[in-house]
Amino acid sequence: MPKIFIDKRYFTDRKTKWVSFEDNPRLKETKGDIYSRCVPCITNLYEQLKQGKEEVRLGPAFSCWKVVVVLESMDECVELLTELEKRLVDPIKVKGRFGSVDENKRTKVVVFNTAGEMQRERLYEMLAACAGRVNPSAEVSFHRGCAELYHELFGNWKTWREEETIRKPEAVPAILDRIRKVLFWEKDRSEQGRS
Repeated sequence: MPKIFIDKRYFTDRKTKWVSFEDNPRLKETKGDIYSRCVPCITNLYEQLKQGKEEVRLGPAFSCWKVVVVLESMDECVELLTELEKRLVDPIKVKGRFGSVDENKRTKVVVFNTAGEMQRERLYEMLAACAGRVNPSAEVSFHRGCAELYHELFGNWKTWREEETIRKPEAVPAILDRIRKVLFWEKDRSEQGRS
């Protein structure tokens, strides 16, 4: 039976906003994806927004799927992974992260990255069953791309095309700032004031 490994930072530093997990003990794919998929995808968005384009080529974001489970706590997130581990009999890739961008939020999320629509569907079904066992009020959903960056600009992911018109141009400056922070291109402004 496959096992799910959680980044050791969860056990040593409970203040971590996001904790990675994967079915590989060294989290190889998760770490590899950051530099081979996520950074190039986010950089692609940044460069097009910076150029002032009104239509953006979504590139990898168009075929990037996330299955998301909303829970009450970090402990429930770990419990969900334990429940999922019990159901993993077929080889299905499991990787993602759990936590919250905003530590003050009442809820936490578990975000699973999937390789395609078929894997997304299988994982969604399994997670719906697991989530119900952990917390009957848990919400399970799926979407394309990184919600924090793409959804505000392009609206409902269900209507996206590979080249998409920016639906909310007034959000572009805030998204550019968010990308610089996500990619550590710019120190947090409060840190800059102290330097």
